[in-house]
Amino acid sequence: MSTDTIAWLPWAALLSAGAGFFAWRAWRAGDRAAAVRRAGWALVPWALWLVGALRLVVRIGSAVADWAAGFVFRPSVWLGIGIAVVAVLLIAIGSRMRDKAPGAGSGRLGARSGPAHVEQGPSRKAAAKGRPAKAGKDDDLAEIEDILRRHGIE
Repeated sequence: MSTDTIAWLPWAALLSAGAGFFAWRAWRAGDRAAAVRRAGWALVPWALWLVGALRLVVRIGSAVADWAAGFVFRPSVWLGIGIAVVAVLLIAIGSRMRDKAPGAGSGRLGARSGPAHVEQGPSRKAAAKGRPAKAGKDDDLAEIEDILRRHGIE
């Protein structure tokens, strides 16, 4: 063991003791599942110390904290966040305005007209009323159309 490894031993013990305390409190409160889970967390610092990763975890935490401090205290970052919020609001408001506008979607490129926009010819109107469209239609075909119409399929 190197001197650097031994220097991290108190940190592992402190973190483990803290998690062990919360495990003990959960056990006393009767929450056995939480106590077992917290006892598992109490072993994690020891495992990290023995593997040599406790220092790595602390360095990563320090790097994240430095990034967050720089993020929070830079006015340009907050200006960027403000612009992003305004952009999202404008996009959302524009979408809602388009959806509520009369005749929405009729002028858009690539907009497809669904069955509600299709003009019904005389044959579709007659089929919707339950009569065959043409007098010379096959009886089987008329029967199939009637079944489909009763099930809401046109």
